Amino acid sequence: MKEIKVNRKIELNKQFKISRMKEVIKPTVPHKHDGYFEIIYLTDGAGVHQIDEDNYPVEPPLLFCMSPGHVHCWEFSKIPKGFVCIFKDAFLSDFPEIKLKFTQFATKYSLINKKQSFQREFEMLMEEYLEENPNLNILKSYLNIILWKIADLPPGEYKKTAIANETVTRYRNLIEEFYVSEKKLAFYADRLQITKRVLNNVVKKETGRPASSLINEHIIEESKRLLKHTNNSVSEIAYHLNYSDPSHFVKFFKSKTNLTPGEFRAKIKN
Repeated sequence: MKEIKVNRKIELNKQFKISRMKEVIKPTVPHKHDGYFEIIYLTDGAGVHQIDEDNYPVEPPLLFCMSPGHVHCWEFSKIPKGFVCIFKDAFLSDFPEIKLKFTQFATKYSLINKKQSFQREFEMLMEEYLEENPNLNILKSYLNIILWKIADLPPGEYKKTAIANETVTRYRNLIEEFYVSEKKLAFYADRLQITKRVLNNVVKKETGRPASSLINEHIIEESKRLLKHTNNSVSEIAYHLNYSDPSHFVKFFKSKTNLTPGEFRAKIKN
């Protein structure tokens, strides 16, 4: 079973890293994040940034905000310049309010003809990070400032669905971690120490959908990524996602997308 490449840009024992964007024109292989969030601030460059099924034009200045699980790749036509900031969930533990708001951020923010600039903040963050003994509290504070500035930006056309409830956020995180082995709502309710009914009511209030739909949605998203970015057979993908019978996976996929996995793959290859 060939899986989507996973990039580990940050050591397992570290929670934060910032670097300058590599100033090269070289297409990247589609890959996903290994349990960290990523903010990319570009001041120069041109091309396309593909995130899951969407293609975003690179027209600086702009920001990209990505979460664990996203599959993305670049195809630049002009050398990019800017910053790449990655951090784990625990790094924002001292700032629970902005940590929760991050789930509401748009995938892309265009800063063209906007008065907001993030250059100074990223420069300061980078400067502190490169110190021989960087102050963790200063790094967290600078990142907190950047995130609040992003939170104040108009979402434009790339706004995500707002998820403002902490229980829903924790539920989504659990799905990200266990969706392969656990597909029943009872498991997640038990981990959250609430009843299935309470979980369903909370999710429905925040999203307008039943709680189980978030599990199904995540499985479909991962299925599409594997169908698009690997050459694995439908059966291999089904077994990877813990379906004992590939026909059950095909039936599930079609019920949610109106296409069989094979039809979906053929459609995106055209």
